[in-house]
Amino acid sequence: MSKLGSVSVIDHPLAGNYLRILRNREIQVADFRQAMYKLGLLLAVEATRGLQTTEDQVWTPLDVQATCRYVQDASVMLVPILRAGLGFLDSFMELLPAAKVAHIGISRDHATLEAKPYLDSVPEQTADFDRVIILDPMLATGNSTTKALEIITGKGYDPGQITLVNALAVQQGIDQVHSKFPDINIITGVIDPKLNDKAYIVPGLGDAGDRLYLF
Repeated sequence: MSKLGSVSVIDHPLAGNYLRILRNREIQVADFRQAMYKLGLLLAVEATRGLQTTEDQVWTPLDVQATCRYVQDASVMLVPILRAGLGFLDSFMELLPAAKVAHIGISRDHATLEAKPYLDSVPEQTADFDRVIILDPMLATGNSTTKALEIITGKGYDPGQITLVNALAVQQGIDQVHSKFPDINIITGVIDPKLNDKAYIVPGLGDAGDRLYLF
């Protein structure tokens, strides 16, 4: 994985396989969903790399004790940003089956690009959670992400315990997030060059939510 400041871009060779499928406009919904799921697994491995572990002992079939370290995944909260963030949820729950899930719904005004929240099920901060992982395949303008971060930090969560996971990002969105939340760690599959005049990522993959659910 290569580092770009506080941005991590995965460089696993299989990531290219799944991004190639996601970018292809001819791909049907079932293949698109499957590629999003598989890319999500690679991103989940990277996003969980720094999780705290606990040590205990287990007995092996050889009647010997072994010291093991494990993640208490119930202390992780996953926050998919609706709708597209749901495309990563199963991937992360595959690796973190006991993780809690809160949802944030944000719609975008296509004329003004303003992010408008319509759903928030994030609980107030408690000692139960030591990591919050935001799931959103596209980091474009950064307006929706910063709105989600305002909601989450407004509940008492420290930005240093929050990780943002994207399939695609652009520098404009990264800069927008870090201008307001410099401690946020961003993990993405790729950084694309730019946004078009409608604020879509270019070359991108179109509207991730539409391709996951409306085709």
